[in-house]
Amino acid sequence: MDFTSYIQLLLSGLLLGGIYAMVAVGLALCFGILGLLNLAHGAFLVLAGFVFQAVQGFWPTRTLVSFILVPLFFAGLGWLTFRCFLQSSLKRSSQDFLVPALLITLGLAFIIEEGTLTLWDRSMAGLVSQFATIKWGHIYLSGNRLVVLILMLAISVVLQIWLTRTDSGRRLRALSQEPTGATLVGISLTQETGIAFAMATALAAMAGLFYVTLFTVSPHLGLPLTLKALFIVVISGSGSLTRPLAGGLALGTLETMLAVPFGAHWANFLSIGLLLAFLCWRPQGLFVSKRKVRIA
Repeated sequence: MDFTSYIQLLLSGLLLGGIYAMVAVGLALCFGILGLLNLAHGAFLVLAGFVFQAVQGFWPTRTLVSFILVPLFFAGLGWLTFRCFLQSSLKRSSQDFLVPALLITLGLAFIIEEGTLTLWDRSMAGLVSQFATIKWGHIYLSGNRLVVLILMLAISVVLQIWLTRTDSGRRLRALSQEPTGATLVGISLTQETGIAFAMATALAAMAGLFYVTLFTVSPHLGLPLTLKALFIVVISGSGSLTRPLAGGLALGTLETMLAVPFGAHWANFLSIGLLLAFLCWRPQGLFVSKRKVRIA
């Protein structure tokens, strides 16, 4: 492999990693900060892709408007989901909330999957690329993937600023560090968790909008995407919304490099196997010190 081919593979891996990071950042907001693992995260992403495809069919000239309205709609849907299915379990026992949340969101994932299959009759979502491929000498860059990577950088920075510099973000951090003390000073656990869940659902929807322009999406893709996003969050370390960006870039680069000698299917299998081995060696995550784990 010559140097130009190596650079092409490296850039392709980084751009693919931007997609993975966008999928993971919403999950990191709930799981990495609050410990709420939403197994329906990928199902919301897939549903958003199908909804975006349907909106584009009826309103093809308003792509930018759709990119705003669809995440806002899913933010409201995430808030209703939390209020209807998760809030009562959180109120009963905030300490033992993980297992009920796992079971409830797993059931929601299957319900959304079957609903998507019913509404779209097992069709596959996919849209034509909106941005032209960029040529730089002998190197080609996907315009869509480059936009996703840039947007992912901006979203990660904005979310981290919100988490560390705003009152709402500080309340969320206080709940993650000391939930009992936070509630004693007047911070509402259910309200802040509901806001985080709504934001995470909106981020999943935004990831779905870009994912459907790059890949073919089927209703069965939700849970595998959730598991891959969970791997990224775990290897990146909890407590930050910028670390999943680095974890996604690492996974995308690893898969792209492995795809050359082993093929795409084996690359996916081997990359997950390497991540599992890595977690056995360093369970606290790649970017977290063993001595002290704190919110960045």
